[in-house]
Amino acid sequence: MSDEYRKFVKKAIIGDKNAFAELYRIFLDRIYRFIYYLVDDEFLAEDITQNTFLKAWNNLRNFSLTKGTYQSYLYTIARNLVIDHQRKKKEISLELTVGENLRSETDLVEGVARNESIAKVREALSILEEDDRQIIILRYFEDMSYDEIAAVIGKKPGAIRVRVHRLLEVLKNNLEK
Repeated sequence: MSDEYRKFVKKAIIGDKNAFAELYRIFLDRIYRFIYYLVDDEFLAEDITQNTFLKAWNNLRNFSLTKGTYQSYLYTIARNLVIDHQRKKKEISLELTVGENLRSETDLVEGVARNESIAKVREALSILEEDDRQIIILRYFEDMSYDEIAAVIGKKPGAIRVRVHRLLEVLKNNLEK
């Protein structure tokens, strides 16, 4: 985390609304996009995004820079709010919209982004469990490291790395059908 970023977090923790507004500006689009990929509804994504930042502000005094990054703090709140919403609605309709900027780490992901139709990719992703979809979204759409994903999901980085590898195999097999 840059010193400027850390400065905003420290100021926001002690109640500086302007510092929190700057953190909001920095993270708004990323948090919204993450939530939108999970709920596939613009208005619902906006609602949950606003609730994420409201909850972050209301609980900021409990956040500590020694326990993790502010980014993982926000993504964890967002993830938990999406899960809460889905529990209330008792429906899981987490299709993803695949954008042009799908980050590639392997030839498989590059091949999927270039060669497969959006409908086929949606279908392949829809077979994944919710946690697995979130891992793929965080890794390839939000460009997070394994350490950052581990902080959000609550698992070890090594487990995330192995899970991503296995999920890519599942997606590959599904797309080849």
